[in-house]
Amino acid sequence: MKHFFISLAAVLFTGMAFNTVPAKSQTVVLIENEAFQDAARSAIDSLYNRNNEGAGLVLRNWKQNYPDHPIWSLWDGMELWWEVLEDLNNESRDKEFIYTMQKADYEAGELLRKEPDHPDALIIRSVANGYIARHHSNREDWITSLNIARRAFQAHQRLITIAPHLPDNSLAEGLKLYYAAYLPEAYPVVKAVSWFLPSGDKQGGLDHLKTASEEGVFSGAEATYFLGNILLNYEGEYEEATRHFEYLIKKYPDNDYYRRLLVRTLAQRGQYARVILETESTLKYWAANNLNNETVLEEELYYWKGRAQYHGGNLEGAKVSFAKSLDAGEVLPNRKKRTIRTLSSYYAGRTSEGLNQTDDARRYYRQAMDQNDGNGARDSARDRLRNL
Repeated sequence: MKHFFISLAAVLFTGMAFNTVPAKSQTVVLIENEAFQDAARSAIDSLYNRNNEGAGLVLRNWKQNYPDHPIWSLWDGMELWWEVLEDLNNESRDKEFIYTMQKADYEAGELLRKEPDHPDALIIRSVANGYIARHHSNREDWITSLNIARRAFQAHQRLITIAPHLPDNSLAEGLKLYYAAYLPEAYPVVKAVSWFLPSGDKQGGLDHLKTASEEGVFSGAEATYFLGNILLNYEGEYEEATRHFEYLIKKYPDNDYYRRLLVRTLAQRGQYARVILETESTLKYWAANNLNNETVLEEELYYWKGRAQYHGGNLEGAKVSFAKSLDAGEVLPNRKKRTIRTLSSYYAGRTSEGLNQTDDARRYYRQAMDQNDGNGARDSARDRLRNL
């Protein structure tokens, strides 16, 4: 169900369609400028590849020429979004992120008050609120997420009316069609009120997502991400889902979020040999290029490597990997709430048991029990400790 709420909020993200739309406006409409379209496309690619400095250089002249345009507040928020997303256990920048996106929404609202249907303002309002809604869904604050999503959806619907043929609009349409069909099938309680939903079509939704993935100017990466998630979690198309995630890594090799996503997917599919290869190649790449978020990356990838080794019977190697994951997590914020830390502690205990190292097993199980993330591994650790 969590993927639905995230995707529902993501419907609103498709305001990223920075494309040509008709408008009469006193304030410059940047999205009607083909040169700006090219610059924005390049800047977004840099942003997704975690190169904020490069993105800033691409947009520098535009920002200098139009310093009062509300798009720059949105851009600040988009940079913060990736800071938050890369480590969701770190809540230290939540308020700053939400404030920045609210500022962008306010500035867009002021522009719309003066010039109704200004395309830039509609896009900014849709995207800003869409990001806030997605953030609240990541924090499992569903009611707030949906309430904010309505605000974004109104702006997005108006944008569709003004520019119905933008390829980027296919992301919103695809998610709407797919989930309107999927939810009544998956959840009987939803079926009872399915009249409230628009008409659904799962295949039609997937087709729209594919269009956005291949043709969307600015929503391509998001469409690829959500298409992969749907194929993986709901359609059972594991190989195709993996190909989408591999594409994201190829296009954005410095994005650790996509790197971790691929490894999780491989582990979910039981492709443990590939898990080991991907973790080792990624960690080597990070070290060679001195990239950011190395500790967050190490915490998760060493955990998955340990799981792969554990399932392959390499208990000695698995214990080393789990220990490295725990060492990396020592310096990260909110240690008590980190699910990866709970899981690494638990499986380090299981591995120690398998190696007949009872004292170590007890120590790791107690460490797992000391966590506060509510993960089921904590209860399993308590049960196994009782039986030692």
